[in-house]
Amino acid sequence: MKYGLIGEKLSHSLSPLIHRIFFDITGKKGQYELIELKHNELESFLINAEQENYHGLNVTIPYKTVIMNYMENISDEAREIGAVNTIKLKGGLKGYNTDYYGIDYTFKKSGINPSGKKVLSTGSGGAAKAVVAYLKNFADKIYIASRDKNYARKKFPQVIVISYEEIVGHGPFDIVINTTPVGMYPLTEDSPLNKEQLKGSGFLFDLIYNPEKTKLMRLAGEMGIPCVNGMYMLAAQAVKAQEIWQGENYGIDLVDAIYNRLKIGTDNF
Repeated sequence: MKYGLIGEKLSHSLSPLIHRIFFDITGKKGQYELIELKHNELESFLINAEQENYHGLNVTIPYKTVIMNYMENISDEAREIGAVNTIKLKGGLKGYNTDYYGIDYTFKKSGINPSGKKVLSTGSGGAAKAVVAYLKNFADKIYIASRDKNYARKKFPQVIVISYEEIVGHGPFDIVINTTPVGMYPLTEDSPLNKEQLKGSGFLFDLIYNPEKTKLMRLAGEMGIPCVNGMYMLAAQAVKAQEIWQGENYGIDLVDAIYNRLKIGTDNF
């Protein structure tokens, strides 16, 4: 069976490695490819994908929203988040979103229960939608810091939208989640928040995984705030995608196994 990742620029993706580790651990047979497509190539590829022996696909920037137009069915999570990042092709195109499960598994792995907590999410992009969709089932109060408050209020009417300048006045927060790309490689000395804004926080979840420790995470570490990056979420999303494609349940133990191999490095895979 063939699997793959649809996107525009994919050369730095870790997905082939993660799924290769999955195949190695489980003994499942399959190959996972990077599929770079221009926008005008998307429809034709999807029409022919099943005939080309693709069993499942992942989707990344910039197609996670537009690809919903081609789905015959969409899962509740994907519809709520407004994005599809996983497609099952057998018997028609069905779209899913595994971000929700990646966030859930990361909190569980970290021993953090968001129930009743006061949470700050930085940024109001696509990743923030998945975070809010998850948190609204648990958190007491959800704040989003955005550089465009009017835009964010329209997009997230169910949360408290504040500017970055207002963060200190509304803090401290039990949980801080960075959904922005600020601090991602190669701009590794940038941070979306400073120490004053982080002060009093109980836990930091930075969705970035390259670098392994962002400047934001380094600041949190200097303040004694427990933190985690987005690598475990990435592994959890891959396992959930395989559960959808294979029709089997693997659970958090397999996520642990893949994550531990990822921490070793890529040389042996």
